[in-house]
Amino acid sequence: MPFMRAWSVVVALLSLSSFGCEEIPPPGGSYFQERIQPVMEVGCAIQTNGCHVAVDGAATGNLDLSSYDALMRRRDALPAYGPYSVGLLLLKGGDPVDLAVETWDPDPTSGVRVARMQTDIRHNAGTLIRRSSAGYAELKRWIEEGFQRTGVPDETLRENVGDCVRGAGEGYGFDPSMAPVDPESYTRFVSTVQPVLRESCAGANCHGNRFADLYLACGDDEAELRWNYFASLSHVTTPVSTSGLLRRPLSTLSGGTYHEGGNVLSSINDERYRVIAEWASDVASRRPELLVDDDPDPGLRFFANRVQPVLARKGCMFLNCHSPTMFHELRLQGGDEGVFSRIGTRRNHELSRLALALESPNPNDSRLVAKNLYPPQDVPGGAGIPHRGAALFEDFGAGGSLNPATPDRCAGVDADGGDLNEIPAYCVIARWHEIERQEAIRRGEVFPEASPVESLIWVARPIGVGDIRDFDTFRGGADLRSAPLTLAGDGTVSLGASSSLLGGCGLGASPDVRTPAVSWDGTRVAFAARASASEPLRLYWMSPDGSGCERVPGVAHSTDEENGILVHDFDPAWAPDGNLVFASTRGNVDGDVQYRGPTRTPAAMQPNANLFIREAGGLRQMTFLLNQELAPSFMSDGRLIFTTEKREPGFHQLALRRQNLDGGDYHPLFAQRQSVGFESATEVVELVNRNLAFIAAPMGAAESAGTVVIVNRSIGPDQEGRDPGDRAYMNSMYVPVPGAFGGIPSVPGGPTTRGVFRSPAMLPSHELIVSCDLGATDLRAGPFAWSLCALDTLTGAVREIGGDAGRANVESVAVFARAEHHIFESKPDEVNGASEIDPSRDGALLHFLDFPLLGTLLFENTRAPRRIDPDVGGVRLLEVLPPPASARTFADVAANVVSDEYGEVYVRYEPLGDVTLAADGSARVRIPGGAPFLLQPLGADGSALAFGEGDPFTGEMIQKEQMQVYPGEALNQSLPRRFFNGLCGTCHGSISGRELDAAIDVDVVTHATQTQSRYTSPIDLRR
Repeated sequence: MPFMRAWSVVVALLSLSSFGCEEIPPPGGSYFQERIQPVMEVGCAIQTNGCHVAVDGAATGNLDLSSYDALMRRRDALPAYGPYSVGLLLLKGGDPVDLAVETWDPDPTSGVRVARMQTDIRHNAGTLIRRSSAGYAELKRWIEEGFQRTGVPDETLRENVGDCVRGAGEGYGFDPSMAPVDPESYTRFVSTVQPVLRESCAGANCHGNRFADLYLACGDDEAELRWNYFASLSHVTTPVSTSGLLRRPLSTLSGGTYHEGGNVLSSINDERYRVIAEWASDVASRRPELLVDDDPDPGLRFFANRVQPVLARKGCMFLNCHSPTMFHELRLQGGDEGVFSRIGTRRNHELSRLALALESPNPNDSRLVAKNLYPPQDVPGGAGIPHRGAALFEDFGAGGSLNPATPDRCAGVDADGGDLNEIPAYCVIARWHEIERQEAIRRGEVFPEASPVESLIWVARPIGVGDIRDFDTFRGGADLRSAPLTLAGDGTVSLGASSSLLGGCGLGASPDVRTPAVSWDGTRVAFAARASASEPLRLYWMSPDGSGCERVPGVAHSTDEENGILVHDFDPAWAPDGNLVFASTRGNVDGDVQYRGPTRTPAAMQPNANLFIREAGGLRQMTFLLNQELAPSFMSDGRLIFTTEKREPGFHQLALRRQNLDGGDYHPLFAQRQSVGFESATEVVELVNRNLAFIAAPMGAAESAGTVVIVNRSIGPDQEGRDPGDRAYMNSMYVPVPGAFGGIPSVPGGPTTRGVFRSPAMLPSHELIVSCDLGATDLRAGPFAWSLCALDTLTGAVREIGGDAGRANVESVAVFARAEHHIFESKPDEVNGASEIDPSRDGALLHFLDFPLLGTLLFENTRAPRRIDPDVGGVRLLEVLPPPASARTFADVAANVVSDEYGEVYVRYEPLGDVTLAADGSARVRIPGGAPFLLQPLGADGSALAFGEGDPFTGEMIQKEQMQVYPGEALNQSLPRRFFNGLCGTCHGSISGRELDAAIDVDVVTHATQTQSRYTSPIDLRR
């Protein structure tokens, strides 16, 4: 069945437009100028005027070929990384190359565990340099020899960096209590190979990093030795010479493959190479079964045999795409010219499976698929999400039509056994989605195709609902309603007749009910309720049919009221592991602060809500800040997301935050500044395709009304007013129905000018349930007549589907089951947000990697030059204190009240201490864990610094949002500026503002935390 490839409508990462021109300029000076630059320059940097040459700091594909130094910004495009025999530069501009990707099972014809293909790396300008040409050969040889300016082969060898790390790793099939099944190879490993690995590889900045698929511990105890043996054995294959354990450290001049850590072994004659090779050969000859994993589940098997080869063929594993050096969730181990360790394959399977929407029958709802399809904004009928790497799975173009990919186009395609060179990659991924979904159904993780959704549950209450911060006001007459919800084959929904779920809850005739939440397995519903204004909100749970209604045990506070504040528990959210997160006004029960119990917010003197978790050990406090933290929900990987109120003099924002469930890495998520085009972001949920949806509004909108914003979170922070013609910038936001909110300048959105929205609820489809008043024209003119609507996130179509007439229908949640995944844990080896929780740690450790750079993000978060202030030489930490427990209004604390354009705010800070920065801008401090604090940049003499002309604020430089470091946490904050461009720059923009300076740096994974302060004793700022 023939298929024609459709070129993507999205500009590819590299778009080389020369190679193959007639004129060669005269020799310059260096080898590069004389032999290499002419191949790239003629027809590209000269004749085509502005393709891969810098124009206003940018170039197509972020690649400037005009000089050696310009090219070195994109060193990642040169080496033959991972499964590829040549680098991205030659693959984009040259002919396809052969791939031989190791599989789990032998090919039925050849009997070899290899899938053989050719690359399908698309390039808008086509093939411009043939492999048979002299220019191609010259480039290839120069790159293989180390791509130096002089052309002299780079024979530099890299040494092990850092001390080894204690602690055995974790992996499928590894049990530290079990002795290895082959004592002979284990004994030999311990005596001969382990010393080599410890000396040459196991440093903390090399394979002592746990993200490496070959993580190596010190080997100081039996568990660590068994792990090192297990991990090393996973990197051995046959023929032994192709094993990653041997080829990665070997110099590329001697037949080795690209290694992020550089060349370690000069040749196969190196004694260290010989020791490892002889051990591996012995295992392969005596116990070959140890080199093959046990029988995996069907999804893993199909992934290893079909999907991983397809991802390699499509170019997903380049250094600047989905390699471990990038900052996104799909960081794939690239293997060694098609050979993947068993640990690496399992890790790639786990990460890729997380990007599948197994809850949905439609594979196009999966992030892994949608990121590689045409976005509907570009191609009518497309189901994709904008992707810097283009629409790689669109293989159905014919007769000049683009023909967006849909599952029915795979009819008759043999995705299980067809030639991977011929069948569409989309059909292979769609088949994998089908296999994984059927396995999830078999295990009871998700509902079957016949009924992927059971019902919709929501709150129906009298008109006039207040905003999400107004939980302290009793609003009786509410009901918890349920109605059957049907999901059609095209993803559209319909709602049946509703009924009450409260009959068995004993809440009286006119309760206040709030925020239902459904567990991940779809079997339990939690919600908050109270029967009268004199009692606080409490958490209840029940079955989705209303049976078994009771208070959630082990949650309610010992008293209904404390410090004159009702101790409310509300806004429940189920974690994937079955634990329950909720908001509560019980105040600090933990944390190193001088006060306990409920407090009032500095922002409005309202009862303050923080987040808590109910888990096996009881209740644990998650957040410790003094303004509201509300409306929690979860990402698919188990990270907590929620709304936080940020209020300081001259600033007021409702923004989105993210936190690991163990308490680590309290982190901005989106809408941290008004530069996004609005002041309020609330009620965030993750969609089935892992985009985010939330309600955007100006401050002061009635009843938390606004518009629905969809955020493609892998692109980065957005801002209003960007030039839509800026080819280096991609909008992360999409506003499907602007409604009464209106559009955001330069941000894509629909034309609708009527309607207000709130309470988005995800479905296992591309539709979203929202509360709506489609006739409203003014966000500030409530109360609204809230109905239930279905919003198509692809087309922007919105329609009413039901709700109780004459009532406000809000806070809906669909009853369906979601696939199980592991809970994301804080890890010290994350490049950004590196965090480690140790409950025995005294206080919390905060490592500023480069505070002057961090200072540029404290006050402004736009894709613009980072204005690093040279006067910053220190930082003051200010603990933020709440109003006294006796206060009820601003009048009670008038001496500490500041008035500004947003109204009144209570301000009281207590300095924790001043810190002088090291020469590289770094510092390590020990601070009270759980204490809310602000950062104040200081001059080198300890003086307070002030904002200058053109800055976003005025007065002294003091951070505008409270921070926390969790009790027992060690947190690395920000990145050194030498690595900012190579990781953060692709989203936040480079330090200089030039797009060409935003380029990957492979050293960022292992060297980001190397500062002058790293090994110094922390400055103790605790009381």
